[in-house]
Amino acid sequence: MTKEDLAQKLDHLDPGASLAIPEDVLAQMFGEVTLSYGSQEALRRIAEFALEHRCTFAFHEHEGAAPCFQKDDVF
Repeated sequence: MTKEDLAQKLDHLDPGASLAIPEDVLAQMFGEVTLSYGSQEALRRIAEFALEHRCTFAFHEHEGAAPCFQKDDVF
């Protein structure tokens, strides 16, 4: 998946809907090896990308949790 693919998916989400992306795929998309709370710059870039597509971004660093985008329900 590319950033363009992700952008298109985010743009087409219904209000309130969410989209989980595998952590390794998202990390690679934004030029990182892995995502962690220690990689604040990468998490900031991803959050800004989400906002550009009227979404919020959530990342919880524990086993089994996938990074998630949620479409804002107010436009």
